[in-house]
Amino acid sequence: MTGISNSFFRLILDNSTTAVCLLNEQGKLVYSNKALSDLTGYNLTELANMNVNQICTTLPIPQWHSHWDKLKIYGTAIRISVFLSKRGIRIPVEITDTYLKYLDIECICLFIRNINLIQKNSSTITAHQNHLTCNCRYGETLSEKPEILPKMAHTQTKNTFSLKDDKRIFNVIFNNASDAIILWEAYRNKRDSVVLEVNDKACQRFEYTREEMIGKPIPFFQPHSDASESMLSRAMDADLGGEGATYELQHKSKSGKILQHEVNAHQFEINGKMVFLSIIRDISLRKEFETKLQDMYEKEKALNLQLENEFKKRTEFTRILIHELKTPLTPIVAASDMLLKILPSDDTHALAYQINKGAEELENRMNDLFDLVRGELGILTLNTEKVDCGKLLSNIVEYVQPQVQSKNQSLEFVVQHNLPAIEADPLRLKQIIMNVLGNSLKFTPRNGTIKLNAFSEENSLIIRIEDTGLGISKDKQKRLLMAYNDKLTAIESSGGLGLGLALSKTFVDLHHGQIKISSQEGYGTICDIILPLNRNF
Repeated sequence: MTGISNSFFRLILDNSTTAVCLLNEQGKLVYSNKALSDLTGYNLTELANMNVNQICTTLPIPQWHSHWDKLKIYGTAIRISVFLSKRGIRIPVEITDTYLKYLDIECICLFIRNINLIQKNSSTITAHQNHLTCNCRYGETLSEKPEILPKMAHTQTKNTFSLKDDKRIFNVIFNNASDAIILWEAYRNKRDSVVLEVNDKACQRFEYTREEMIGKPIPFFQPHSDASESMLSRAMDADLGGEGATYELQHKSKSGKILQHEVNAHQFEINGKMVFLSIIRDISLRKEFETKLQDMYEKEKALNLQLENEFKKRTEFTRILIHELKTPLTPIVAASDMLLKILPSDDTHALAYQINKGAEELENRMNDLFDLVRGELGILTLNTEKVDCGKLLSNIVEYVQPQVQSKNQSLEFVVQHNLPAIEADPLRLKQIIMNVLGNSLKFTPRNGTIKLNAFSEENSLIIRIEDTGLGISKDKQKRLLMAYNDKLTAIESSGGLGLGLALSKTFVDLHHGQIKISSQEGYGTICDIILPLNRNF
């Protein structure tokens, strides 16, 4: 780059809106530009006395030494990190590290971008703010390419060199940055602006020599497409003064390859000439991920719509089915009720009783199914009132006593003294308890024990049902509260639809409570129905 002073390259870095700093082996900042000062809130003097761990929360000093050693091998790395500003604000950043060796002087050059600004241009980028990734790109280190380094003597001790005394290091930084850098001479019509200077990465990315790029206007590097023209128009309207602007652009290489770039541009003055600096980052991989993510989103959207339609079809089918079954069932229940009242206590009365009970059982199962569907649709409601839970449980115990006695089981019932009343739907609460207690009675063998306790704890009412039954395996416990469980055995479903516990969970959820099941196969089960006290619905 004959004819260009080394102070020119420092001027470029000083005025770049991309934060740049140099770190020595101890992690001390030996150079920072104004953009880093603006990003962190520290002035340049403060930054000159700081270590990397004071502003980079994800890179403590021990980890820095490991990072340094890796960079000496790999040359460059791109990572996501978090900077801590002077005001204590956590700033997600994308950092490009480059290892530099200048004779015996070693340093790491950091190009730092604020991810919050990148997100304004790409809504699909996510910064993992608490996780440092160092995805190193394998390649030659600068120490293996001595031909590109200036041949100059130095008098400073290793890692303690003074940049004020030797500015030619900025030429090295400029030409070995992992981002393409182009300096443009700014004209009134931005499209007419021409290239003044480029770094080696720009030549590599665009596939031109430096001489071929110098003097070329902005449109020379643009592909001929509506999308590219639209992006360029927006870029030309951007205000490059102050903190500059960040935008996306498409460029075209010498071979015709379309390049996806993110450009950070800033306008300033050099020797009375208005220029603007473009730091250009390859985002082709990011755009590829965005495209894949968008495709996945569209597929998910289509599947959700398909699932919603299938759910509506099932709901409508269930509603029609229940209506069609209930229509002939209603007169059967009414007629069997009448027969029980008028028939003498003989064999015909026993037959009428069986018909009546069968019809009622069928009606109950259809009601369960209908309630579950209404719960899934969110249209199931509660009719709440103050409920004396102790009295409700006593009535339930009395109701199930014949079933308990038929299996010679023991039902222990304990209610806390002065148990507070609860705001609940008494019908649904009874249904919840009957479903859970019914399962305990069903799966506890003859001569087994079932315990029913009710007590208050903090702001909750707890109804605990404990049995010495068969117990439930860990695998089945995960599916126990799910509707339409196709893993239920014939014994477990007992001829029903297997909706009892799923429906109980729906009712408990409506009461803003929860069901907790603890069980070990072969050792019985404990089920806690937990409902909030003093809750209005």
